[in-house]
Amino acid sequence: MNSTARFVIKSVAWIGVFMLIIVVFHIGGSTIALHVGQFSPLCGAFIGGFLALISAILPAQRKEATEPWLRNERLAWALIGFGVIMWGFGDCIWRYYMSIGQSPFPSLADIGYFSFPLLVFAGLLLQPPSGAGRKRLLILLDSLISMGSILAIAWYLLLGSLAQAPGEANLAKFLGLYYPITDTALLSCVMFLLLRGQGRAYQATARRVSLLVIGLGLCFFVFSDFLFNIQQNAGTYVEATWVDLGWPFGMMTIGVAALLRRFLPVTPKEVIEQRVKYQAEQVSFGLPQYLPYMLLSFLFFVLSLNVLSSDSNQLAIRPVLLLATLGVVGLVVIRQVLTLLDNARLTRQQAESLEDLQVANQRIEEQSRIMAIHNAELEHGIEHLKDVQASLANGNVRARARLTSGALLPLAASLNLMAERLIRLWQTSLHAQYLVTALGDLCNALDNHWKGERLVIPDSCRELIEIHRLLRSMRIDTLSAGYQTVTQPLTNKPLTQPVTPRPATHLFSSQLEGTPQASSNVPRSPFTAPVQTNQPKRDGMKKEEDRSL
Repeated sequence: MNSTARFVIKSVAWIGVFMLIIVVFHIGGSTIALHVGQFSPLCGAFIGGFLALISAILPAQRKEATEPWLRNERLAWALIGFGVIMWGFGDCIWRYYMSIGQSPFPSLADIGYFSFPLLVFAGLLLQPPSGAGRKRLLILLDSLISMGSILAIAWYLLLGSLAQAPGEANLAKFLGLYYPITDTALLSCVMFLLLRGQGRAYQATARRVSLLVIGLGLCFFVFSDFLFNIQQNAGTYVEATWVDLGWPFGMMTIGVAALLRRFLPVTPKEVIEQRVKYQAEQVSFGLPQYLPYMLLSFLFFVLSLNVLSSDSNQLAIRPVLLLATLGVVGLVVIRQVLTLLDNARLTRQQAESLEDLQVANQRIEEQSRIMAIHNAELEHGIEHLKDVQASLANGNVRARARLTSGALLPLAASLNLMAERLIRLWQTSLHAQYLVTALGDLCNALDNHWKGERLVIPDSCRELIEIHRLLRSMRIDTLSAGYQTVTQPLTNKPLTQPVTPRPATHLFSSQLEGTPQASSNVPRSPFTAPVQTNQPKRDGMKKEEDRSL
């Protein structure tokens, strides 16, 4: 809310305080108190009416984060403000009659007074609905029960005696009954506002606060108007007393309600959802629901007093009081029938919900069983993959995953592929180690040969094809049965037959696949001396290879 709206509300509050102090305590003398008491309703009507009308007409600025208007809400507040202004015009005309020493009834002032309740009713009916369907019907029935009870009680207290008063014109008698009836109807509107304020649309702070404030203003107005009618009928009314302050207070309060509706900030959707949820969790049968039945109980009490009385006036108003009571009871019966129908509908919905819940529970149980089986399969597969991984980590490169189905099948295939790559890498590494060892031994043998010793081909070079190709390139040929010792020096004599190059094959791949390597593929040496071999060293290397596999 901006600073201007706060200033206006504070100003209206101070005006009301000054009216109360001057009229009640006669501050400044009786003359000032009399004039303030006479013109305070007129002043309050124009203040409240113009506040309501301006609040409804004034467009919202772009930077203002205020609650938006719904449907005909702006028109509703404009009608309420216009009704208050019409009451002020009527009071202006009445003040004119009083200034010239006349008090006609009915008069032109009654046009403004007559318009006020009708326009206020129209404005309240155009407010945003609080619900839909059956809920709106129940709210309407509760409002009619309250209105009927209040009208019947008012008939017992005031309206009956006014209707029985003789010697008045038809229009005067009509207006004499119209004002108290509309007062009771306005009072019942407070009940209507309390019931309507429980809807979702009224969970917004601006609508809720404005609804409560306008209900308070109607209570102020009806209080003064009802006391005025009673005192006027009894001939005891005195002008410019505290009784008249309810009119300006009520109409200024209505104007403040419109101002609050216009300038209060917008309520976030999260807050509205929390309020709706909180309201749904609370007991739905609260004070607004109790109030119609409390009024009905008081109506029965009034009817009992009327029935037990033998006064002629009470006998005259008894038929209308009985009919009004029967009408209210009929509305209560209709209300209870609708409640029973709602309860039956809720019972059917509850039964259907229980059936749906049972079906849902069965589905959940089936899904739980499937999930349990799936989890068991996953646990078994995970344990199996852990074992395979542990075996691979411990050096057993022949370990493989044996899963044939399930969600872990792609992981098992990836693990097996990794194992295949590991064994190929291990074979390549082992072959490289053998080759390095054989080359080292061959280098030592060649070094010894260049020193004049007899050439002895190491036994570690026996099964390595790369070494055989190297020896053939060096013009050294060996027999497939074994190596021979070379006594003559190496020469660069060309080969008598061309050497056909052979692709290098993987030694351990052929061993793992079970394919024996033919000894005839090893080229023979042109030397006749047998090659000395180192058999124990070769056997040790084979044992090391077997242990690794």
